[in-house]
Amino acid sequence: MNNPGDLELRAVAQISLTTHITPRVRSISLDVNYDLKEIFFRAYTDGKLPESAHEALMCAQTEISAAYPAEWKLQEEIIALPEPGQMEYLRLVVYVRCEDDWVDRSI
Repeated sequence: MNNPGDLELRAVAQISLTTHITPRVRSISLDVNYDLKEIFFRAYTDGKLPESAHEALMCAQTEISAAYPAEWKLQEEIIALPEPGQMEYLRLVVYVRCEDDWVDRSI
């Protein structure tokens, strides 16, 4: 069962990610523990991220954190797992890259 705060977290995350998704990001999902005031952020990437792409994800995380009171903590997990490795999402999926066979991502 979803908590009403889940919709707010999803919206905050998707707005924060709007300008921070880079080509190697495969997916981003979240979960939240309301009792402990913790947000869990999991990103899968297509291999190791360049420094600038990692910084872009950190900016998004900062924006997500800024939407919550200071006592809330954000736990991050960035997993380098090249396509087509199987991803395991957290409860709230906020971004998934299209990896259909017919899509050319080489450009």
